[in-house]
Amino acid sequence: MVAHAFSTPYTEVSVILGIGIGIVWLRLLYTGVKELCEHAALTFSGYLRRRPDPDFERTLRDAFAELDAELSEVLADR
Repeated sequence: MVAHAFSTPYTEVSVILGIGIGIVWLRLLYTGVKELCEHAALTFSGYLRRRPDPDFERTLRDAFAELDAELSEVLADR
């Protein structure tokens, strides 16, 4: 067993809870309560990520369309 610096039982639990509360507090500082609740709802409903930036999504779709066109040209020669 590991020797603990504190002999108080469940000390590590309170440290972990303190870290968790600190993380939630920092998230509330940098994002609003509304955004945090929306993110929690998305997380619990199974959608773990937000929608990507529309410009980034359009650029990525265009790149894949170009790749698909090039691949179809290459495969058409075979």
